[in-house]
Amino acid sequence: MNRFLLFFILLAISSASFSQRLSVRSGDREFDDFNYLKAIEYYEYALKRDAGNAHVVRRLAKSYQKINNYDKASEYFKLLINNESKEDVDFILKGNFLKERGQYAEAKLIYEKYLDKHPDDKNIKLEVENVTKFAQETLKDLICELKASPFNSTFSDFSPTYYRDKIVFSSGRKSKDYRDDRYDWNGEFFLDLFQYDEANIKNPITRFGNGIGTKYHEGAISFTSDYKKMFFTRSNYFKGKLNRDENGANNLKIFIAEEKNSRWKVIGEFPYNSDDYSVGHPSVSADGKTIYFVSNMPGGFGGSDLYESKFINGEWTQPQNLGPRVNTRADEMFPHFNSRNSLFFSSNGHAGKGGLDLYVVNTDGRDFKAGHLGSPLNSRGDDFSIVMHPAGRIGYFASNRSGGKGQDDIYGFEIEHDNRVNIIIKDSLDVNFIVPDKITIIEPKGVLVNIDKSKDQYSFDIKGEQAYRLKIEKARYYPIDTTLYSHILDPEISHTFHLKKRPFVPNTIVNFTMKDFSSGEFLVPDILQIIEPEIIDLHPELGLGNYAVKLENNMDYRIFAKKDGYYALDFSFFCSDSIANINQELALRLMSDKDRENEFLPDDLATVYFDFDKSDVKEEAFENVNKVVDLLKKNERLIVTLVARADSRGTSEYNDALAYRRAEATREFFVKGGIDIKRVVILALGETSPFERKKGQSLHDWYRINRCVDFELNTFIDDLNESK
Repeated sequence: MNRFLLFFILLAISSASFSQRLSVRSGDREFDDFNYLKAIEYYEYALKRDAGNAHVVRRLAKSYQKINNYDKASEYFKLLINNESKEDVDFILKGNFLKERGQYAEAKLIYEKYLDKHPDDKNIKLEVENVTKFAQETLKDLICELKASPFNSTFSDFSPTYYRDKIVFSSGRKSKDYRDDRYDWNGEFFLDLFQYDEANIKNPITRFGNGIGTKYHEGAISFTSDYKKMFFTRSNYFKGKLNRDENGANNLKIFIAEEKNSRWKVIGEFPYNSDDYSVGHPSVSADGKTIYFVSNMPGGFGGSDLYESKFINGEWTQPQNLGPRVNTRADEMFPHFNSRNSLFFSSNGHAGKGGLDLYVVNTDGRDFKAGHLGSPLNSRGDDFSIVMHPAGRIGYFASNRSGGKGQDDIYGFEIEHDNRVNIIIKDSLDVNFIVPDKITIIEPKGVLVNIDKSKDQYSFDIKGEQAYRLKIEKARYYPIDTTLYSHILDPEISHTFHLKKRPFVPNTIVNFTMKDFSSGEFLVPDILQIIEPEIIDLHPELGLGNYAVKLENNMDYRIFAKKDGYYALDFSFFCSDSIANINQELALRLMSDKDRENEFLPDDLATVYFDFDKSDVKEEAFENVNKVVDLLKKNERLIVTLVARADSRGTSEYNDALAYRRAEATREFFVKGGIDIKRVVILALGETSPFERKKGQSLHDWYRINRCVDFELNTFIDDLNESK
C-alpha cells in the first residue's frame, strides 16, 4: 500500500514538474515571437509553481515592459534583483528600465551595484555619467494647454498628421473592412489608418486610405504638400506576401502611394527598405525633397536611430544617420519635420521625465543640442508622435499617460507662452546704430514693438513656434522687409539688421495724367508701372488721375498702363535733363466687345508655379506656355502680361528681383516662339500683392501659390500718339 501511495505522489510531482517546464518553454516560444501577452500567461502559470525561477521573473519583467505595463514591470524587476539566482546582467536591465522611466538617481545606484563586480565595463560607466548628468539637468516646462482628442478609443491611437482640413491617425481599434485578427504583442487589432473629419457630424471617424489597406499593420504616415502622394509605414507585406527575416520576424517598411480619383494606389516602396531590419515612421519635407525616418539598420548608435535621405536627380540618396546630436544608445523614433526647419522626435535616451519623451532640434545649422519639450507635453509615461500645424503653435501628440481612454491617446495642444524677439539696427558697415523711422510687424497683426534706448534695440513678443513678417523703414535707406521664425524652445532671439543707404542720383520729376480718350475724364488705372529698365510702381501724387515720379536723367523708360475695360497702353519715352519737368498725358480707349472676350485666359492656362527661391520654368508648364504663344500668333493685337509674384520670405528688394527673374525666364519661351518682346509685358509684383490666404490654408500652401507667374491677355495700343 505504501508503495502505491509513493508511486502516485512521485507521478504527481513528475506531472507538475513537466507542466511547469512546458509552460516555460511555451512562454519562451511566444516571447521570442514577440507575442508578449501569450508569453505572460505561460510565465505567470509557471511562476505559481516555481516562485524562485529567475528566468521566468526576468521574462515577465521584460514582457510587461514591452506592453507598456510599467507598474507590473517594476514589480517584477524588483523581484528579479532580490532573487538569489539573479545574474549580473539583471542589474543592467533594471538600471535601463529606471533610466527610461526618468528615475535617474535610482538607476545610478543599480548601475553602481553592477560596477562593483565589473569595474572595467566602459559602457555602464558611461551610463552612470549620463544618469548623473540627467539627474542634475533642469528641464524647462512649456506653457500650453492640452486637450484629449474626441477621436480617441479604448485601443492605441497615435501618429496623428494633418490631411487638408482633417486628421489622419493610426489606431488599434477594429476596422470593419477586415477580419478580427489581433496582434499578439499587445492583444489589439492590427494597426490601421483612420480619418477624423470634424465637419462630418454624423460620421466623423472613418477608415482612411482606400486602396492601401491590408490585414496587417499600416500607420505613421506623411503627405507631400499637395496631398497627392503619401509615405506610410506598413508590415513587410507586399503583393499578398508577408516577408520575414532570418529569425522569423516581420519588419516594418516604408511604402509610397499616390491618390487618383479619390483612391490611393501603392506605387512602390522606399528603396532602402530591407527584409533584415525595420524602416518606418516617415516624415517628408514640404518640398518633398527630404525624408526623415527611423530604422534599426546595422551601424547605428543604438536600438533605433533617425536617418535622412534626399531626393536628387530622381533618386533617393543613401540614408545618413543624424548623428549623436539626435541619436543615442537607446531608441529614437517618430520624426516630424516642420516648415521652421525644426525636427521633432521621440527618444528614451536623452534626459527626460520618463519613457519616450518629445524633443526638438533645429536643422538649419544652428548649433544647439536636442531640446526637451517639457511638461505638460512630456510626462512619466511614453510621449511620442508629435505633429505641428504648418502655421505653428498648435498640434497633436500621443501619450500613454495615466487618465487616458485607451492604451495610447492623442492629445491636442496650443502653445501659449511668448518668445521675446530683439531687433538691433545698424549701418551697412556694422558700426553705427540707426534709429528707424518705422518698424512694422505686418504678420501677425496687432503685435506692438517696444524700444529700449539703453540697449539701442527694439523688441516684441511672439507666440511659440510661429512665422512673423516685419518691415524696417528709414528715409534715404533701402527698407528691409522679411519673414522670420520663432522657435518653440527659444525664450529670446536677437536679430541684427543692416540698413544700406540709397545712392544719390540726379533726377527729373515726370508727371503722368490718365484720361479717358473720348470724354477726357480723369481715370485711375488698375496698373501704372515703369517696366524697363527697372520695375517702379506709380502711385497718385497730385490727386485723381495724376501721378509723379522721380526718374534718372538721360534714360530710356518703358511704361505699361492697364484699366479694366480699356485697351492696355505700352509705350517708351526718353527722360531728358534739358527741362525741369516732363508732363505725359495718357489717354486710354475703351475696348470693343470682341476684344473684351479675348481679355482673359482659360483657368488651365493661367499660372506657372516655381519652386522656393527658384526662377527656372518647370517642364510641366511648357505645354501651357506654348498654347498662349499660339494665341498671340493668331491675333497680332494681343499682348500678354506676365504677372510675377514671390512669397514673403526674404527682403522686399530680393523678392522684387526674384519675381522679375521668374517673369524673364517665362518671357524667353515667348521670344523663342517668335513673339515680339514688346508684346510680352512683365509686371513684377514681388510680395506686394499676394493672393488672399483662405481660411484653414497652411502657411506652406499660401507661400506655394504665391511663387508664380500669371498670364493676362490684353489688346494694346503701342504708340502714345495713336491714343490721343
